[in-house]
Amino acid sequence: MDKFIVSARKYRPSTFETLIGQDSIATTLKNSIKRGQLAHAYLFCGPRGVGKTTTARIFAKIINCMNPGENMEPCGECESCKSFDQGRSYCIHELDAASNNSVSTTGICRPPMWRRSPICRRVKSFWRCCWV
Repeated sequence: MDKFIVSARKYRPSTFETLIGQDSIATTLKNSIKRGQLAHAYLFCGPRGVGKTTTARIFAKIINCMNPGENMEPCGECESCKSFDQGRSYCIHELDAASNNSVSTTGICRPPMWRRSPICRRVKSFWRCCWV
């Protein structure tokens, strides 16, 4: 049991093609990347288990991918994709909204690295998904 991975992470979709039930949002996000019209913030909300975090992870990976495919899918081969897959990316951060659900706790979880510019990626990506 050298490297145990929780099944939710082991089998989590890694591209919009493998994401089930979110075709309209996947198309919308891909089009915004193609056109270069990225908003400064995206809010993913909905009940548990609909794919908010998975969608946000795929979106962050594509935004930072050095050579995305024609269909706006991450290449999986560049340094950005590899570091993301291995969980060692300094430019992609997840904020857990279940644990940090008030203004005071959100302020506490802001590390000093947020003020720094991206190291080897195009943008820094933060996501916070909330349940309704």
